[in-house]
Amino acid sequence: MDITSAKPKIDYPCEWSYTLIGREADAIAKSVKTALGAKPYKLEQARQSAKGSFISMRLELIVDCEEERLEFFNALKQEKSIIYIL
Repeated sequence: MDITSAKPKIDYPCEWSYTLIGREADAIAKSVKTALGAKPYKLEQARQSAKGSFISMRLELIVDCEEERLEFFNALKQEKSIIYIL
């Protein structure tokens, strides 16, 4: 078995986190609310770049299944204020 192509086993529902990188915390917060709708979540600022041009924010939430996790990722990816998602 090739371990590089094996999918990790994730037991759902589970707590999941994304690191979101953008330029403004308020804009990122609005984008998260738009992307997740009424889903409960926790969002907090994590770091700021040395020159202050970018910030990262940690988003934590409970995902019920892989489809929901990927749906949230894709919805966040569509938001203009979010430059990068980890």
